[in-house]
Amino acid sequence: MILRRTPIRKKRPGPPRRSQPTPAEKTAERDRVYERCGGTCELNLMPGCWEGVLPKEGITPWDHWHLVHLHSKRRFGWTEAQGNTLLGGCPLCHLEGIHRLGLRPQFPPCTNGV
Repeated sequence: MILRRTPIRKKRPGPPRRSQPTPAEKTAERDRVYERCGGTCELNLMPGCWEGVLPKEGITPWDHWHLVHLHSKRRFGWTEAQGNTLLGGCPLCHLEGIHRLGLRPQFPPCTNGV
């Protein structure tokens, strides 16, 4: 058995990294997306998708609304202003549908410039 000699650092000290939002900016973006979708699931990927308004906060990952990044945060940024697509989702569609099964939400085709 390998024993660790130093404790595991839980949080990076100091200010956020370059081009990363502060915790307050992340909370504001999360609140904005929650208000936009009304606390409901915008993904609708799984047959047992939760209906109705989901609570914004919870104790476990299975009892509240999730903020879903459809694109890589490193490449597209953390916010929609930087180009990332953010949706609200239920735990089933987010954790099972996107992360476990690899499903992607279907969007209507872009008619911009046509």
